[in-house]
Amino acid sequence: DGRRTPHTYCTLVGMPPRTTAPIIAVAFFASFIAVISYYSASAHNNMGTAIARGMPSASLRPIFRGARLNSLCTSRPTAVFADGVAVDGDRIKLHLRILDEEGSEISTTKVGEAQPLIFTAGQNAMMPGIDNNIVGMKVGDTKTVDVEPKDAFGEVDEERFVKIPSDKLPEGTEIGAVLRLGPQGFPVRLTELVDGEATLDMNHPLAGKNLKFELELIDATEAPPALKELELETLTEGDGETFPKAGDVVSVHYSGRLIENGLQFDSSLERGPFEFIIGAGQVIQGWDEGVMKMCKGQKAILRIPSEMGYGQVGAGGVIPPGSDLEFTVELLDIKARE
Repeated sequence: DGRRTPHTYCTLVGMPPRTTAPIIAVAFFASFIAVISYYSASAHNNMGTAIARGMPSASLRPIFRGARLNSLCTSRPTAVFADGVAVDGDRIKLHLRILDEEGSEISTTKVGEAQPLIFTAGQNAMMPGIDNNIVGMKVGDTKTVDVEPKDAFGEVDEERFVKIPSDKLPEGTEIGAVLRLGPQGFPVRLTELVDGEATLDMNHPLAGKNLKFELELIDATEAPPALKELELETLTEGDGETFPKAGDVVSVHYSGRLIENGLQFDSSLERGPFEFIIGAGQVIQGWDEGVMKMCKGQKAILRIPSEMGYGQVGAGGVIPPGSDLEFTVELLDIKARE
C-alpha cells in the first residue's frame, strides 16, 4: 500500500500484496508463501538468535504480516531479589550465544545494537535449553550448556518440507538458496526443483543439531503484575452512534507502548492512518475486540493483556514475550467493505 517498511521483499507472482502495518496478527501456515525474498548471508549469521526469542521447542516461529521492527526498548528494573538468583516467574534479561558442538559461534545477541533477550522465566516463552538452565543462575553469571535438538530448534520434521509452484519463486533461484519468508524474515531453503514444482524446507536451519548455549544473566527482577483483561479508557468522546461491525474497513491512528516500562515501540502518526478489516483476524485479538467497542471519532487507550496480543512469542525484537500492551487509538473512519 505504499507505506514505508524496513525491508524490501520480492512478492511472489500472483500472490496478494501484504500490509506493512505494525500491529498484526499471526498469519497461519497456509498463507505462508505470500512474500519471499533472498535471505542475505549477514542476516543468516544472526538468524539463530532472532528465531530463538519466544520460540518453544520444535515449533515454527509465527509469521507476522508486515511487523515493523524498531529497536527494542530495555526494561526498567522492578524489585530485584536480594540474592540476585533467577527463579521461575522472574523477568529475565539475558545475553545468548549459540555455538556448534565444536564451540564455534553461530549467532549471538552481542552484536551491533542488539539487545538482550527479555522474557519471563518458567512461562515457556523460550526453548527449554534456555528456560531450564536460567533458573538458579545469579545476576552476572555466565555458563555454557550442551543442548540437544529437542531442547533447542527441534528435530528435522518431514512435514515441514512444502511444495509450491516453481513460478512463485524469485527469478533465478537455485537449489540450496536460502529464502526469507514474510516480513519477519523466516529462513527457508530450496531443496528441490522438479517439473515446475519447488520443495521448500521450512525446518529451522539448526533443527536436528546438537548445540551449545552460552547464557549470561544480565538481570532478574520481579515481574510486574499481569493485566487480567482488556481495558478501554476513553480520552475523547466520539459520535456515540457509529460503531464498526465485523467486515468493516476501519481507519485509525495509534501509538503503542509496553506497559512494563511505558516505552513506545511504534506509532502511525508519522506514517499516516492504518486501515484494516475489523473482525477478520488481520490484527491482534485485543485490537479486533477493543476497536469494535469504539465509535467514530473516539480516542481511547486500549490496555491489552499479553494473551490478546503477542503472548509468550513476542514480536521480533520489538515486543518481548509475555508483554502487556497499551495503545492510544483514534478511530478516524469506518467504511463498509465492498
